[in-house]
Amino acid sequence: MKILALTIPYLKLFVISIDTECDKGRGWEIIRPLSFVGIYKGVGEYLQPLFEKYKVKATYLISPEVMEDAKSVEILKDIEKSGAELGTHLHGEFVEPLSNPNAYKTEEKAENYDDEVEYQKLKNLTDLFVNVFGFRPTSYRAGRFSITDRTFNFLERLGYKVDSSITPYSFGHPPIPPTPYFVNNILEVPITSYTKNWGLFKILKATPFYKWRRFRKVVSRFGPIWLRPSLFDYKGMLKLVEDLEKTFGDMVLNMFMHNMEVIPSLSPYNAEFTRKNLENIIPAIIDRGYKPAILHDVYTAYKNANSPFEN
Repeated sequence: MKILALTIPYLKLFVISIDTECDKGRGWEIIRPLSFVGIYKGVGEYLQPLFEKYKVKATYLISPEVMEDAKSVEILKDIEKSGAELGTHLHGEFVEPLSNPNAYKTEEKAENYDDEVEYQKLKNLTDLFVNVFGFRPTSYRAGRFSITDRTFNFLERLGYKVDSSITPYSFGHPPIPPTPYFVNNILEVPITSYTKNWGLFKILKATPFYKWRRFRKVVSRFGPIWLRPSLFDYKGMLKLVEDLEKTFGDMVLNMFMHNMEVIPSLSPYNAEFTRKNLENIIPAIIDRGYKPAILHDVYTAYKNANSPFEN
């Protein structure tokens, strides 16, 4: 696979990328019958007003079941007119072939599909998006962050420009710099996650003491930190940004969350904690000189850059 990386000095972009799904329970189980309060209230009444307050934009990566809910589609169409980006998010339980719409959780991994099954699911997901929204999506995220080399080829065949499925240092993904890079003609914009001592973290995690909760808490200090307001407080996330700037200079920051995480009891996380972190980290990042961007803006900036080098 051909990977092209780019050095773009003085480029400071801030992306908010949101997995946009049906409501989930405290253990990520799918609430039945399907409900979409995390879109009606989470997106429509909280997230979009918050983003408009700080003049930031978001990329909503939409799971297929959401596209079959008329009210959710209406809300998403409306915010797209205001500058938000709409893209796709594959949870294979909700799309053919071999769908499982009565699944307890969305836990299938695309890496476990046969080539043809993954491609057809991606194609059907893309076709559904086009039928619902009237234009082709250009940004994508895999469910469960499950992406392989073949996926990039499939995305290119389907007209995508950007993927955002890689989580450096997490979910089996490589310990690579959390900076954008090209895989063939697809720009990978990793979720912002980083650790300053990956080697020590792996050693400590492999010890028998890791089964002890207090030991795990200590070890977590050496592990990956994400720009993710449902898991990390705003002070820790701001320290992450400062460390990244010291190590890599100007950055493209990609903050990750789910839409339902801002509504109580619709995810395993504390909605009040998530909201507090969002309302503090967004202005702090803007104050550091970062320009709000959607994923497609990042693609445009990198595609137009003139200093590529091949890895």
